[in-house]
Amino acid sequence: MSFGVLFIICNVIAMVVIKWLLNNKQRSHTLAIVRKLVIFGYSLFLLSFITVEGLIIKEAYSKEIYETEEIDFVIILGAGLRGEEPSKTLQGRLDAGLTFLKENQDIPVIVSGGQGPGETITEAEAMGTFLVENGVDKERIIYESLSTDTDENLKFSGEMMTQLGMEKPKVLIITSDYHLFRAKLLANDYGLTAYGLGGDSPFFVKVNYYIREYFGVVKDFVL
Repeated sequence: MSFGVLFIICNVIAMVVIKWLLNNKQRSHTLAIVRKLVIFGYSLFLLSFITVEGLIIKEAYSKEIYETEEIDFVIILGAGLRGEEPSKTLQGRLDAGLTFLKENQDIPVIVSGGQGPGETITEAEAMGTFLVENGVDKERIIYESLSTDTDENLKFSGEMMTQLGMEKPKVLIITSDYHLFRAKLLANDYGLTAYGLGGDSPFFVKVNYYIREYFGVVKDFVL
C-alpha cells in the first residue's frame, strides 16, 4: 500500500498549500502568479487523473467480445516472484491464463517476464512451470525471459512472433484487470491486434495499483 499512501499524503499536502495560498491576503504580484499556477496545475492533474482512471476502470470491467478462433497467441505478463513462487498478483494472472488455455488447447502461449530483484529464476520460467504442472502441453509454451517492464513484455513478445513468421498477429493479453488498458495501448504500438483478459488480485493490491497505473499511462504517453 506504500504507493497509495504516498499518493494520499501528496494530495493532502497539495490541498494544504492551495488553502494557504487562497487565504493569504498579501498583495504580491509574485504570490498571485504562484497561486494561479499552483491551482491550474493541480486542477489539470485532477482532470487527467479522473479521465485516465475512468479509462483504466472501464477497460478492467468491460466484457470484451472476440472470437477465440481468431487468437494467434496468448501472452501472459509477469508480475513478480518470491524466490521461485508466483506473487499473489502473478497467481491471479496464471489462474486466468490456465482456465483459458484449457478451454482453447490449440492456441500457443508466450510467458513473458525476466528475473528481477529477489527472484531466483525468471518469471517466464516460473509461469511455464506452473502451466505444465497443471496440464498445459509444454510444446505450446514459448518463453520470453528478458523483459523488465510492460513495454519490453510486449516489444519482445512481438519480436518473437515476427521471428515465427506471424505478421500483425491477434493476441490475447492476460494480465491483472487494472493493467489491461496500458498493456493493450503498448501492444497496439508494436503492431499487435490486442484483446485482454484480466486476472484477479487482492483488494488492497488492486487499489494501490489502480493509482499507480495512472502514472504508468502518463509515463508511456510522454515517452
